[in-house]
Amino acid sequence: MMDCSTAKSKLFPYVDGELTPEARGEIEAHVARCGACRRLLDLEVAFREAYVDRLRPDPAPEPVRERVTALLGELGQGRRGARRQRRFTRSVVGGVGAALLIVVGLGAGMALQSHLGTRTTLAELADAAVEQHQKLVRDLLPPDIKDVPPKAAEEWFKKRLAFNVNLPDLKTERLRFLGGRISHLREVEVAALEYEVDGNNVSLFIIPEDAYRKLRLKDKPRFKVVSHRGYDVVIWRSQGAGYTIVSEIGDRACLMCHAPDEKLEPLPRPSAHL
Repeated sequence: MMDCSTAKSKLFPYVDGELTPEARGEIEAHVARCGACRRLLDLEVAFREAYVDRLRPDPAPEPVRERVTALLGELGQGRRGARRQRRFTRSVVGGVGAALLIVVGLGAGMALQSHLGTRTTLAELADAAVEQHQKLVRDLLPPDIKDVPPKAAEEWFKKRLAFNVNLPDLKTERLRFLGGRISHLREVEVAALEYEVDGNNVSLFIIPEDAYRKLRLKDKPRFKVVSHRGYDVVIWRSQGAGYTIVSEIGDRACLMCHAPDEKLEPLPRPSAHL
């Protein structure tokens, strides 16, 4: 029987139609009984329908391809006409060639953009984190674990994720752990935690250190702050993992990780408004 780890590794080839009928049957049987993997599959299908399929470049129009084929056939036969005819032919070929270059260039450009997109930027991380935060707050992404102390949740994540997960466990009435789930930011598997700080929802995402390094952020300042869609997004690295906080309460979100009387390093001003 397929487990969640194996199922998650095969979701993308499943959506792309690259699996054998037998493997597809195993995936479908697993998601039929596993709500968490089913939600991941639904998100991937929705993403492809919203972005990938719509952005896939169209082939060159049929009349253009037919005209190019005919011109190449004539050139291959070595026909020579009058000077005026040659000029006309060169003009047509040049125009069609330019059109084809534009079509091919657009396709190649989008392919290159897709390739470069595998290296997530700070702006892309902020956008993905805000989107996930909104879904967590609206309960569109139900928690995998809740009603437990943060340290119990930490042990739960450590058994399921291949990177270091450390959750704050401060004893203060201003902070309450609501729950968490295994989720994805830009196709990177993360621990997604939801807290309540002073009555406000705050999300914390813990990402693998290798994914954080791909952001190519400088070591200083330690905390990077981005303002995106009215939210403050704070990104930093600690204890072998990357951390991202999303909130609407500015510096007060730091109460997730620090005691109220602890002297904190002031956060820098947002580096970008996206």
